[in-house]
Amino acid sequence: MKPEKFTARVFIFVIIAFMLLSVYGIGARTKKLIDTSKAGANIEWEKLYPFYEESEKTKSERFSPLMNLYRNIKNKLELYVSEKMPGYYSFVEAAKKYEDVLKWNMVSVLDYNAVVRLKDGYLTSYTPSLDVRHDAEAVKGLADFCAGRGIDFAYINFPAKICKSEDRNISGILDFTNQNADKLLAMLRESGVRHYDFRENLHKRWDGRHHAAFFVTDLHWKSETGLWAAGEILKILRDDFGYDVNPAVLSPENFEYVVYPASLLGSEGKKVTLARAKPEDFTVIYPKFATALNVEVPMMMLNISGDFRVTYDVDESKMGDYYGGSPGILYNHGNNPLVRIKNMNKPSGKKIIFVHDSFSHTVIPFAALELQHVDAVDLRQFTGSLRRFIEQEEPDAVIVEYYSVMPGKYSSPNVTNEDQRLYNFQ
Repeated sequence: MKPEKFTARVFIFVIIAFMLLSVYGIGARTKKLIDTSKAGANIEWEKLYPFYEESEKTKSERFSPLMNLYRNIKNKLELYVSEKMPGYYSFVEAAKKYEDVLKWNMVSVLDYNAVVRLKDGYLTSYTPSLDVRHDAEAVKGLADFCAGRGIDFAYINFPAKICKSEDRNISGILDFTNQNADKLLAMLRESGVRHYDFRENLHKRWDGRHHAAFFVTDLHWKSETGLWAAGEILKILRDDFGYDVNPAVLSPENFEYVVYPASLLGSEGKKVTLARAKPEDFTVIYPKFATALNVEVPMMMLNISGDFRVTYDVDESKMGDYYGGSPGILYNHGNNPLVRIKNMNKPSGKKIIFVHDSFSHTVIPFAALELQHVDAVDLRQFTGSLRRFIEQEEPDAVIVEYYSVMPGKYSSPNVTNEDQRLYNFQ
């Protein structure tokens, strides 16, 4: 037997033995894991915000309570296996180092959703060409719903890490993120839906260094980029909506920047582990001016008032815990169905509903500094009727803001994760 084959078999045997030993006792821990999934408020969003009469097609796109329970347990078990199983990441690190010894590639360039290292070292993943017609129709339907109630509406496309101009050898050849977004925006333009594309603005803001606006090891953009995006949104509300807001409040010089060195290993970095990725700095931003906010997070049973710091959850982010932590969820209290922010310094300001994905965690708290009331709704977890919520809350505007990877990815018939139908605007 060749030495490399023998070594490979020994390594695989060690892997299997390690996993079997780790699995011992999981059954006893599973009940505890399921019990902890009940932590926090048990909110039945569909009862609070019941759906209108729906077609059979729309009903089939939603889920029964049994399916919701299944998804909750499944997600918790996946979290356990990936983050809680003893020595999991040590094992993965060893596997990556072993691959390096054998000179194996990180991924095939044709393996969508796998980790790819760009020529400047940034980690990302590729997206195939997708059908976005369902999404365009859903956005148009929501825009019409808002228009019928005198509510302003806009769809905002946030940039993804791959740039059309800087990554010409990738964009439209191996990755179709930008092309999917282009198709969606073209359809919205044809149907007369107000929309905005932040890709060109970001490219100019970072002087043609598109990647620099993002983390190296994560798909998300940096905290500083989120602050910039919030300012761009306030410009839209002032110039196009006619709202009395002042984007200059969000000028960079009005904020303090606290840098935590080597405290973040992003989602892509976790996949390839510390064997192939280095931790990077994470910045927490605080206003230098006086602020007074009230933040309510129903699922966390949280209702707290204070200065801007009440929009952050530093403990939950686990700064510096490379595999168990996620500093990005510090902002806006991370992934929650609903986060409500009231600005005590704006008693007569505007009320906005932001429908968003995780890119907006670093955007919404800053935008709230010039608004009276903000409701941040994440449809990956909000299982009630968005339209009923809008009708009951009577906002001045509804703004949908998704980053460029989302069009076509989580909508029927291309949906890959049942709990992430971000374009179900019923």
